[in-house]
Amino acid sequence: MEDKHQYSEISSTARIKSPDLIEHPVHLSPRVEIHSDSSIGKFTFINHDSIIYPHVSIGKYCSIARGCEIGAANHPTSFLSTHTFQYHGAYFPQYPKYKTMGRINWRSHKDTEIGNDVWIGAQVVIPAGVVIGNGAIIAANSVVTKDVPPYAIFGGCPAKLIRYRFPEKTIEKLESIKWWELDPPQLSNVSFDKIEKAILEIVQIKKALED
Repeated sequence: MEDKHQYSEISSTARIKSPDLIEHPVHLSPRVEIHSDSSIGKFTFINHDSIIYPHVSIGKYCSIARGCEIGAANHPTSFLSTHTFQYHGAYFPQYPKYKTMGRINWRSHKDTEIGNDVWIGAQVVIPAGVVIGNGAIIAANSVVTKDVPPYAIFGGCPAKLIRYRFPEKTIEKLESIKWWELDPPQLSNVSFDKIEKAILEIVQIKKALED
């Protein structure tokens, strides 16, 4: 199998905690942070100063703009305190009694899922635990507090549904053909700007690959 790592564009200032979870090629701009146990799909690009926190999965062909925070930590709201001292001691390691005190088992970075072909605008915040469906668009400066359906356009603070990109039947077809499984050369000459024709062409491409 071809090693596609050589085709990735990764800034020297990008920080990747789990490089084995990157599906190359990807484009990671300066000061991008990919924290531990987070995965990035092929042909996804992440622009300057965006942070991908732990336990985030990002699909293929995603477009993530500047200054986004994805999988941002949650804090407990029904505990004694909202402070992290109750479940980890990472922030004050020099204080021995703080480091060794008894704690409960609680994870601030729950699993966060970003589908394929998702466009996330600048300065978007997506807390941990949210699921963004395939083909969704998140408007710039939004705070996403709930799951986003496939091919929905969400925006605002908190983000709400604006509209869907396509009619329901078209969305069902797009979900079915999973075009993002293909590489760009396989998509060559598809009628990108004519969605129904593009779907038919991709069906034929995938059928030919199976034969």
